[in-house]
Amino acid sequence: MKQTFTYIMSFLAVVVALSAIVTMLSSVIAQGQDSNLSQGGLLKSTDNTTSSGNDSMVISIPVEKGFVNGNLSYFISTDASEEMIVSSVTNTTKFDVNYAPTLGDTPEIARQQGFVFTNGILGNGTFEHQLPVASAASGDEGYSPLFEINYVKWNNESQARILKSAADIMDAQSMGELSIEKSNVVINSPAVKIK
Repeated sequence: MKQTFTYIMSFLAVVVALSAIVTMLSSVIAQGQDSNLSQGGLLKSTDNTTSSGNDSMVISIPVEKGFVNGNLSYFISTDASEEMIVSSVTNTTKFDVNYAPTLGDTPEIARQQGFVFTNGILGNGTFEHQLPVASAASGDEGYSPLFEINYVKWNNESQARILKSAADIMDAQSMGELSIEKSNVVINSPAVKIK
């Protein structure tokens, strides 16, 4: 019991620290973020300066797009629990994503669900299909910067259409239109606001 309590307290400390980092990154990225499109249609933050004393750093983090609750949303990817995903995101965004295998050990309650399409409508999403879908937006109940990746496959590609919410995906699954393969792959992809 004591070990579980210690684990929960450690986990909460990590969540608080991640929230602070996400808040800081969100405000840094939002500065100077008009509509700078890079190759592949990804938005990029540019000239975001943070300073501490006399030191100054400039970082550029690719901003990716996806859908949440029917709306276009933006997020960054910094860490992933599987090396193949690290390599894929790094190659796609040209930003070095960290390999963090312990993300796969995070409790289910600490993750939100992210859905990537492996077939269907071609687009700028993962596997060159439609944009990914997340189950919650920042500020929603159930939001977490940690996404557990679920692979979505249309059973009949001629019925494929753009789905923009987790509810749409669940409805299509219940009608037998698609299948969902749950994974234990977790990626740290906090939402960011673009003003």
